[in-house]
Amino acid sequence: MNTPTKPLLTEAVMFFSERGICKEMLFPEFEALLDGMVAAPEHADETVQAVFLQINTRLHVRAAVFFNIDFDLDGYVNRLWNMPLRQIAERGDRGPDMGGGPIRLVCLGFNKQPQYRAMLWKPGTRGNSNDLALVKEAVANNALGILGEDEEAIRYIAPERLHMAAEDTWYGGGQVNDVDDLIPLTSTRPVAPSGAGELQQLREQHAREVRDLRQQIDTLTTRIKAMAIEKDQALVELKGIHADHLEIVQGELLDIKQELAEQQRINAALKRELGKAQNRTASDHE
Repeated sequence: MNTPTKPLLTEAVMFFSERGICKEMLFPEFEALLDGMVAAPEHADETVQAVFLQINTRLHVRAAVFFNIDFDLDGYVNRLWNMPLRQIAERGDRGPDMGGGPIRLVCLGFNKQPQYRAMLWKPGTRGNSNDLALVKEAVANNALGILGEDEEAIRYIAPERLHMAAEDTWYGGGQVNDVDDLIPLTSTRPVAPSGAGELQQLREQHAREVRDLRQQIDTLTTRIKAMAIEKDQALVELKGIHADHLEIVQGELLDIKQELAEQQRINAALKRELGKAQNRTASDHE
């Protein structure tokens, strides 16, 4: 008995603006934002409403987490932002049916994890459209390029519909004139038609591209961490240089203060001598 395979889920993130969905990205692209490898200058100094989605191969939403994300003045994600979106989605409550059955939903007011309450928002109406309807429409339009199932091809390549010709018709040795001449293919492993093969090749190519992208992300992350360490070291050295310079300047300032105090003392003594001299002169005139 064949074990049913778990349906593949594609993870994606969508950003909302006042007018609706303004940005769509696959989850590796969102991870690049979180790692600080890229910025979103169009969202600088903003708190953006977003949704994390898990989408099956039939382009049906299976899980949704509606969350807020903060960007700094340069358009980079706030370093303090931290939400394990996958784990949160797995613990979502039973939500509405968005075409493929009830989804797992996490949002403000619909959440079993109170520690994330402040980082969630509640979907509602935006303009003349419902937020959930906007998400469903965007997923159906498939601007993300998610590879879906070719249901027609799958229907025709089902094992029980595949047949093998009788031996006397192999290699052009005969002609099949009647459907009864076909032997159901039960024990022999079927050969997938070219359409299914091409679909599998596309999926493998997509998987390779995702792996390559993750490797590039890991490489860039390593480089950024190295650059950050270098900058921290340079900052420490610069602080040391400034500290030495400050100590010198403070020493020079102390010398100047001491010289000024000495000069003030001398001036005071001269004033006293001048006063005595003026008094003596007045006495002589009398």
